[in-house]
Amino acid sequence: MKKSMIAAAVALSFSAGANASVVTFGDDNGAELQNVFDSIATDGSNDVNVTTDGLSDAIDSAWTIGATGGSVSTMVIELAGYKGTNSFGIYDLNDHTNSVELFGGANIAGDQVLLSILADGSVKINLTDTLTDLGSLGNFGYYLDVTATGNTYYSNTSLNSDGFDHMAAYQGIGEELQIAPYAAGPWGSNEYILAWEDLHNGGDKDFNDLVVMVESVSPVPEPASVALLGLGLVGLGFARRAKKA
Repeated sequence: MKKSMIAAAVALSFSAGANASVVTFGDDNGAELQNVFDSIATDGSNDVNVTTDGLSDAIDSAWTIGATGGSVSTMVIELAGYKGTNSFGIYDLNDHTNSVELFGGANIAGDQVLLSILADGSVKINLTDTLTDLGSLGNFGYYLDVTATGNTYYSNTSLNSDGFDHMAAYQGIGEELQIAPYAAGPWGSNEYILAWEDLHNGGDKDFNDLVVMVESVSPVPEPASVALLGLGLVGLGFARRAKKA
């Protein structure tokens, strides 16, 4: 019963994050990022609306890998002026300076990397031990390091020195996508597109500077959010009992 309530709370927290403003877009109101999404949809029009269909900031801060212990990341596109030196990867929730790079400046659209996290917290990239361990029980955050400006941005907005949210996250809803050079396939619910803004103080807010798809992962809602939703479920339980009485 307890597991069912937690699962319900998590599901509610995800639905609460959808159909709300994901991030604050700039003058283009998300048009450039929407073009990226549409360009990989096999019918030319992505069913995900980038301005409304993403996860809320409270939900996309922390992540975990599924039961296989492995997650493939695929670079969709990188349009940033700093793309030659930008670095994307994961960081330890207990120490954000403890990180592992997934993509660097030499990577291009279509490149893939396999991230594995073992039970002891050790991290492997493409099955090779990085000699880095995570102290956050397999949970982690994503980061974008803009070496050229000396700024690093995190999926947890509270860690960003400028106070702005630099990552928008979108969950697959089953439509057909194709990321060249790979065959087309459904964008499943365990796959997320992470879209980044790499300029300080919010930048131009187009969120297409680095766009990556990560699979076999899921967000880990902040404890406070789950607790509040759990209280809401308890309240619904009381209301149902009162109605029956």
